[in-house]
Order: sequence, then C-alpha cells, then structure tokens
Amino acid sequence: MAMNKLQRWLAPYRTAYRNSALHRFLAWWGAELARLLPVAWRDWFIERRDAVQVMATADGWSVTRLGSLPMATESVATDAGAEVLRALAERMLQAGEIKADLVALLDAAQVLERRLPLPAAAEENLAQVIAFELDRQTPFRADQVRYDFRIGARDAIARQIQVDMMLVPRPLAEQTLAPLTAAGLALDALDAVAADGARRGFNLLPAEARAERANAGARLNWILVAVGLGLLWLVMRQSIVAREQALTDLQQAVDKVQVEAAHTTELKRKLTDAVDGANFLAGRKKQHPVAVNILRELTQLLPKNTALVRLSVNRGEVQIQGNSDEAAQLIAILQKAHSIEGPAIQGAITPDARTRKEQFLIQAKVRASSPESAHAATAKS
Repeated sequence: MAMNKLQRWLAPYRTAYRNSALHRFLAWWGAELARLLPVAWRDWFIERRDAVQVMATADGWSVTRLGSLPMATESVATDAGAEVLRALAERMLQAGEIKADLVALLDAAQVLERRLPLPAAAEENLAQVIAFELDRQTPFRADQVRYDFRIGARDAIARQIQVDMMLVPRPLAEQTLAPLTAAGLALDALDAVAADGARRGFNLLPAEARAERANAGARLNWILVAVGLGLLWLVMRQSIVAREQALTDLQQAVDKVQVEAAHTTELKRKLTDAVDGANFLAGRKKQHPVAVNILRELTQLLPKNTALVRLSVNRGEVQIQGNSDEAAQLIAILQKAHSIEGPAIQGAITPDARTRKEQFLIQAKVRASSPESAHAATAKS
C-alpha cells in the first residue's frame, strides 16, 4: 500500500522527466558512449530488452516476441483459458537470454491521437497542462481515460512545442486488461499498434500498474557508484596525505625557527653579558682610579723629603707607608688629592734611627671619579 502511494506520487515526476530535455540528452549521450564500448562490454553494461506483445484478436489472443530472436507469433483461442494464455506468455518471455517486456497492444481504431501545440513554457508543468487540455481537445475528462504523451517537435523561434498525445477510454482499457490480469500477467506497458504493425511508443498504463523490474542501468549505476566512492576516497586520501605533509613541513619549519630563535636568544644573552661586563668594568674603572693614577698623583703632591716604602690599593682602601721629615704635614697635602679622600694617620708616627726621618702609615679611600675631578687631575698632570 505504501509502495503504491509512492508510485502514484512519483508518477507525474517520472512523466515530466521522460519528456524533459535532460532525459533526451542523457539518452543520446548514453547511446553515443555505448557505441565506443566493445560489444562484450556493451552487453554487460547496458541491458537490452526484447518485447513480447499480446494483442486481442477476433477469436482469441496473439502473442509475438520481437527483438534479438527471429520474430515468433503464436495464438491462443478465447476458450483456451487464462492458464494457457499465461503459459504461452511466460514461455515467450523466457525464450531467449535477453529479458523481455510484456506489452499489451490495442488496435489503432480503439485509441484517439492528438497533436497539441503548446507554449514552450508549458513544458515545466506539462502533465497538469495536458490534463487541462483533455477537456478542451477531446470529449473526455482526464479521469475518464488512460493517456500518455510525449513532445514530438520544438520550435525555438516561435517558442512552442508540439505534444503528441494518445488516449483510450478507461472502460475499453479495463476490458482489454482484465483477461491478462486474471491470467496473472504483469504488464510493462499498454500501447497501440501503428499502421505498419509496430508499437506507437506510448504507455497507457499508470505507473502503479506497471510490472516492477530492476532498473536497466542498475549494474552500471552500482559500478559508477563504486568508482565514484573509490575516486572520493582517493581524493580524500590525497587531501589527508597532502595536509599531513604540509603539517610535517610546517612543523619542521617551526622547529627550525625555534632552533634559530634559541640560538639568537643565546647570542643575545652572551652579548648582553659581555656588554654588562664591559660596562661594569668601565664603570669600576671610571669610579675607581687604578693604582698607577694614585701613584702618579702622590708623586706630584708629596714633597721631596718624603719617600714611600709601600703603596697598597685594595677594594677601595689605600694604605701609604713611608718616611718623611714632617709626617704630620702630609695629611693636609693629601687632602688636595683627586684620586683619594679621607687621608688619616694610622697609629703613631715613629722616628727612624737609620734615616733620622719619621715613619708613617696613612689610611685613605679611593675617591669615586667624576668629570670634574678627572678633568682637574688631567689638567694637573
């Protein structure tokens, strides 16, 4: 029941697709591609189907198989019964290796055909337009007939289409189909015979009444799906591999930059330490004169009757030891020095019996250098 509802719901869309330009293009394209394939491949990829035609005659039924096999026709009398008709139809359907469609044929006098000129814009809703045109172009309403249609011609300049339509009254169609249905035959199509004996190419059966069979291109579709999935997997795999490679390259570049950054940081640290050390030494040198500067200044300041025995400069402390005629006067002299400050005699001044001079020990501090004192010391020197 649900499947029948689905079939009825899909029927207008199938009809619209069958009459669409897309369907014609795909059919043409598929045929052109099929011609490029070897015959063995073509038979494997593309399903071909014969036709078994069943037509009512004056004294019974005529069953004919057309297609890959030579045409064969057999007849069944009306009083032979439904089982005989079914057995003959099934034998015809199974006669060859190629599957066949079972088609019921009406006489040309039983159907009505019309060619309807319509605007090209009507193609978008052609099924609804045809149902409306039935009331205008025929003596029947849409619910009174079985009908089918197809686009027979197009006029792009005039923007018109010519729609070929064929219909049969429902009672007549049911009368033809009833014995076949009673025989348990599942029909693929209900068509009419043309003047030359061939099918007209319509299908008057509603979609839900047609025999269910596998899609003719199911095998090819599955192959295409498999190929598509394979290509999709390949593309995704290539994308993942490319991303992994890009990530690896990026990580290597980051690692290289990090190594270079660490090396640069180490060089910067060493440079900073070197600059700080140089600045520290320069500052210490600037703030604390070296011993030679102190010695030079003492040589200039001390009188000639004074001799130095020892000069010690250690951690900013200066010790001056020597002999002088007037040791007590040396403090006033040393206070004029620019390289030391705070001179003071340590201990007592003692006479030296050998030199007959006074022995002294003076303690002072190294004076922190300043631009003024450095300039004065330089000028004095």
